[in-house]
Amino acid sequence: MGSDADSGGGKPADLSRRAFLRGTGAAAVGVAFVGFGLAEAFRGAWAPGIAQASGVIMPDPSLCIGCLTCEVECSDVHKAVGLSDVPRIRIYHRDSVTVDPEIIASYGARGQFFQHVCVQCPDAPCLPVCPVKALQVESRTGARVIDPETCIACGKCEQACIFPTPIESEAVSTQRYGQKSRITRDEKLNVYAKCDLCSFRPKGPACIERCPVNIKINQGQLKSDVLCLDLLKPVDKANFAKMRDQQTAPKEARP
Repeated sequence: MGSDADSGGGKPADLSRRAFLRGTGAAAVGVAFVGFGLAEAFRGAWAPGIAQASGVIMPDPSLCIGCLTCEVECSDVHKAVGLSDVPRIRIYHRDSVTVDPEIIASYGARGQFFQHVCVQCPDAPCLPVCPVKALQVESRTGARVIDPETCIACGKCEQACIFPTPIESEAVSTQRYGQKSRITRDEKLNVYAKCDLCSFRPKGPACIERCPVNIKINQGQLKSDVLCLDLLKPVDKANFAKMRDQQTAPKEARP
């Protein structure tokens, strides 16, 4: 599942872009550069300019109850329109998260969790490496979207993603996808999938709309200045930078 052999192209694993970055210690530097227009050094000067996404899903781990509603809804709404049902957002156990007292008061001590989702990088290292241009910028939302009709499951986008995921044994769900990054191979359909901000839904991302914590906050039943999952607009790339830093070193809830 998701192995380098599965990624196609017949190239040795140690020649992949991500393996090179890891081997040289440049991955951490590349992550730091993403969002500031400096990632060109890591993907080649030939890469074209990429339009900025209209938003990025920002999680607040301190508000997460690990219910997996976001994962389930993500799968369901994508499957309903004929797309891969692999969840584009995943929930992991994370002992370092400090849970908001309001959450404990409302739901009890359920544990500590962390939400992983695509950062919608302004530099989008995954996009220019696709050999068949299956990865495109969606016109309305600016989301980086994989067209399953064009995708040849070569895995180059997954390899190019600088943001890894924790080991799947730390995932709350028992489903296993062989995930290595925020881009996931669907073995059933033999395509790759990633967060597309639910660009086909007028209401936007289903995970945000249907999160039970968000519903309680919006209804005034739970006091919080932020949502468990929120769609933030880019402000001088500050929100992308915040998301990048949070998803790189998830030790604290967002400030």
